[in-house]
Amino acid sequence: MRKLLSLLFLFTISAGAQDYRFGKVSEEEVLEKVYPLDSTANAAVLYKSQDTHYEVNQHTGFTLVTDVYERIKIYNKDGFDWATKEITVYQDGSDREKVTNLKGYTYNMEDGKLEDEKLRNDGIFDEEINKYHLKTKFTMPAVKEGSVIEFSYSIRSPFLISIDETRLQYSIPIKHLEARVKIPEFFIFKMHSNLKSPLIFDIEQDRESFKYSYQQSNRRMSDYVVSTDYSTNSVDYMQNIYSIEKDNIPALKQEPFVDYLQNYAAFIKWELMYTKFPSSPIKNYSQSWESVTKTIYEGLGRELDQQGYYRKDIDKLLSGISNPATKVAMIYAYVKNKVKWNNFVGYYTDNGLKSAYKDGVGNCADINLMLTSMLKYAGLKANPVLLSTPDNGIPVFPTRNGFNYVISCVELPNQTILLDATDPLASVGELPKRARNFQGRLIREKGTSAWVDLIPTAFSEVKSFLYIGFDEELKIQGKTSKIHQGLHAKRFRENNGMSDEKYLEKLEEKLANYAVSELAVENRKAVNKNIQETYTFTGKNPVEEINGKIYLQPFLFDAMEENPFKAEERSYPVFFDFPSTQDESITLMIPEGYVLESFPESGIIQLNGGEVKYTFLVQQNGMVLNIKSKLDMAKTVFAAEDYDGLKKFYNQIIEKQTEAIVLSKA
Repeated sequence: MRKLLSLLFLFTISAGAQDYRFGKVSEEEVLEKVYPLDSTANAAVLYKSQDTHYEVNQHTGFTLVTDVYERIKIYNKDGFDWATKEITVYQDGSDREKVTNLKGYTYNMEDGKLEDEKLRNDGIFDEEINKYHLKTKFTMPAVKEGSVIEFSYSIRSPFLISIDETRLQYSIPIKHLEARVKIPEFFIFKMHSNLKSPLIFDIEQDRESFKYSYQQSNRRMSDYVVSTDYSTNSVDYMQNIYSIEKDNIPALKQEPFVDYLQNYAAFIKWELMYTKFPSSPIKNYSQSWESVTKTIYEGLGRELDQQGYYRKDIDKLLSGISNPATKVAMIYAYVKNKVKWNNFVGYYTDNGLKSAYKDGVGNCADINLMLTSMLKYAGLKANPVLLSTPDNGIPVFPTRNGFNYVISCVELPNQTILLDATDPLASVGELPKRARNFQGRLIREKGTSAWVDLIPTAFSEVKSFLYIGFDEELKIQGKTSKIHQGLHAKRFRENNGMSDEKYLEKLEEKLANYAVSELAVENRKAVNKNIQETYTFTGKNPVEEINGKIYLQPFLFDAMEENPFKAEERSYPVFFDFPSTQDESITLMIPEGYVLESFPESGIIQLNGGEVKYTFLVQQNGMVLNIKSKLDMAKTVFAAEDYDGLKKFYNQIIEKQTEAIVLSKA
């Protein structure tokens, strides 16, 4: 009786459990309208399985294999992006990783029946990103709101010492995750989890024996007769197994002022420490940053030493120039104009610097190594800096794969200048956002290296002057002038690269209550100069008049009306990109027949001992009211523990900037 009850219990559990086998998508999954644990999710991974292991063959030896299977629910149109998948693999000469056994289906309910649509070959595309990376991209067919998609594939790699990271979290929730890595005892890896992630995963570790059998033939000759004997041999070894199984993994939630959201995803990276094969000595793969960068520089040095293809041009460019800073600026501008970036990253060149110089196009290594070579030729102390772009993460242990970008560094007697000539809008010493990922590794010719900070330390400033007057009908007539300096100027050029006519249209849309005229923008294309914009404006309905009193908020255009920090709590650090000063001076002319009845009080608000400071000063001189508002952000990165303080700080700024001035009749 007890045995019968146990069988019934197991049957009940099995019948109610989710079937995650490929092709076993249920009607209930397709009919589901929202994800039960997160109604805001546009899509959800219903199941993900990733299995990494080593296959062995008597002819080819070991092959590293990763099998991936995912089942994803699409809830609405905003989730359609999850129906497209990109798989990037690595190649080095004749050795390359391959995507195999790719298959997929889309499931929809049609007239009350569950229908499936197969992923066909015409929906799968292969392309070469550069000489080191290949991409397989596919988009699932017949996707619509409510679809469930599933796909599986394998990556077969000859690169045995490089296990790809195990991703444990996405920007959509994961209902059920299973991940397993099985490693022969000959390979000793160390696990690194993402310390920035607040999620904790239990990793189960185990060992199992493995036996590989193969046949061996032996040919013999006796009495002029050739015969072949076959024998069966075997190799026995242990495997280390690392397993993770977890339900209901929350989505990475986008929050304002995050440097790169995926940097905070849960993952495991695998570092090969050493190998130990039978009858062979231990081979150590654990490296220092010095050994990594020395090896990389050996590959770069040959390109840096080639000078013949540009020598005459640079000699002509620098004729009569002796000042080092001037040389830097001139060579930097020359390279930006000479070679355009093809949007590919990497620290090795595609076709060599000489070809890039001739063709006028290249990847980031072509451009910035060429820049470094020219600076060295000009007698300057210049070297490459290796770094990782934000979407490549932050290197957690010494590895060549941790870097995917290179810039140039010039060390002058009194300053160190970082340069990236891929960005036409960057001034000397400014880096594009993709290159400002905490730290880079400066590598020198003699094999030494050092960390350099990539986060800017110099303040960038926006300084504005606002004049507010009134006509006889109490409509505002004013003028504004803004000066954008440093990275604020760069940001302006990136966001407003259009003509003055188009920019005027953009302003009129932004300042809906005002008629804008006499617009002028200076130095829009002069990258090394500040941008200055001026325009006049007339208010259509700028003031509120109640019982003979005028209520006016003096921050007409740039008031901080909404706190960017709305959430009750914060999981990730707050990242402000670069040190900044926003300085605004307002001159308000009190209209004839009116007196100033009330206005906001002056005050200073500080956070963390002045790392962030807001100054608000008000002063009346006769019929003129002067207001000074200044926000200084000296610190760029705040821990999640500082979130409440930042939130309150911004609330206080909003209170000041939205408080009205009251004018009453004299």
